[in-house]
Amino acid sequence: MNKYKKLAANTLIFSLGSFSSKILSVLLLKLYTSTMTTSDFSVANKIQTIINLLGPVVTLSISEGILRYGLKKELKKEKVYSTGVFTGLAGLAAGMIVVWIVALVAGFKSYMTLMMLFLFTSEFRWMQQQYCKAKNCIKLYTADSILSTFSLVIFSLLFMSVFKLGITGYIISIVLSDLTSILFLMYFAGMFRDLRSQNVDTEIRKQMIRYSIPLIPTSVLWWIVSSSDLFMVSKFLGEEVNGLYTVAYRIPALISFAAVIFFRAWQMSAISEFGTKECANYYTKVFDSYVSLMFLASAGIMLFLELMTRLLTHEEFWGSFRYAPFLVVAALMQSFCNFLSGIYNAAGKNQKSLSTSALAAGVNIVLNLILIPFVGVQGAAFATMAAYFVCFAVRLTDTQNIAGYIIDWKKLGINVCLLMIMAIIILAGAPLMYLWLFAGFAAVCAVNFRSIVQTAFKLLKRG
Repeated sequence: MNKYKKLAANTLIFSLGSFSSKILSVLLLKLYTSTMTTSDFSVANKIQTIINLLGPVVTLSISEGILRYGLKKELKKEKVYSTGVFTGLAGLAAGMIVVWIVALVAGFKSYMTLMMLFLFTSEFRWMQQQYCKAKNCIKLYTADSILSTFSLVIFSLLFMSVFKLGITGYIISIVLSDLTSILFLMYFAGMFRDLRSQNVDTEIRKQMIRYSIPLIPTSVLWWIVSSSDLFMVSKFLGEEVNGLYTVAYRIPALISFAAVIFFRAWQMSAISEFGTKECANYYTKVFDSYVSLMFLASAGIMLFLELMTRLLTHEEFWGSFRYAPFLVVAALMQSFCNFLSGIYNAAGKNQKSLSTSALAAGVNIVLNLILIPFVGVQGAAFATMAAYFVCFAVRLTDTQNIAGYIIDWKKLGINVCLLMIMAIIILAGAPLMYLWLFAGFAAVCAVNFRSIVQTAFKLLKRG
């Protein structure tokens, strides 16, 4: 198997393993938006966003340490697992106090207990998943993904459609789905046997914490870029507008979901190829193919944005597609930023990921504060797009100097211009909008046709 096919195969495996937590959140939009008002959907999403922020902070990102040190052959996996889990549990215990404070400050007192359960099951499940990968139980990991997909659908239908519990049902369905996954993994992967207090190793804990703690600032900074505008829109414009803006985030998120799946496979390839004679050439070809495919996908989403919004959401939310064009470009830039962080990681330049994330967070906050009060929702979308674009521009220059790969600046520039034109056409509600959007999509296809054909030949080539 050549290295290009290997990258494609790894991407396919991780796509199966990530389906339930990624794509499903878009596919369930119809249910969520038909059983919740715009205000309720805004609140539910903000609660989930808060938990996503608190999780890695209170657990010290120890899940990442479980995977990293669980893959080390010289260490006993059960010691790494037990040490990581008990460390994470201690953090989660302290995290309950943090949730209590945040719930009071944010006005979510009535959901406090549910938020505590949400935090626990979400992070504990992530620990089990990381250990599952460390044990190389890939088939089990994929089976868990399928199980959690069905369980989330069933619980969501039960608590939101049948019992009509709204925000409460939204959270309960996620908690129970996570709990189902935890029990499944712990039983079938033998984690019940591996989890023992006598397996806790102080030295391993020190190593894991030293590795995991530096990852926290980066995750917090990316949270600021991707989620802080939801809270600012809510404060300045109200929950109803924020509910529409939250839905507008979901369809462009298909781009970043696909990118995250690819990134997991790319990260391994980037590390294995870094420093070899073929490194620069390999990075050049993969980046060129990746850019072409992602621009094509983004242009396709622009073309069908209104149709997808109508198909995937309830009538009350159909107008949200007008808020999405800049968010499509933002999701695309985020996918490029993630790709380039793989090169930082391969080169041991993780501090660059932190500094560029900080730059993006700063741009996002400043522009949100300036634009949202005067421009409204489109100001928030523009701020997010600008933050990711700045981060991408800096990382692109940095990583080219580090790895020596070649960038087709002309093609990149044309692609960006075409996508921005499509975004402006939607925002302006231009006459014959779909005709112009189709022309834009056709132009993106023409610009990237050669790279896509070459990629297909690489994947089909034997050897």
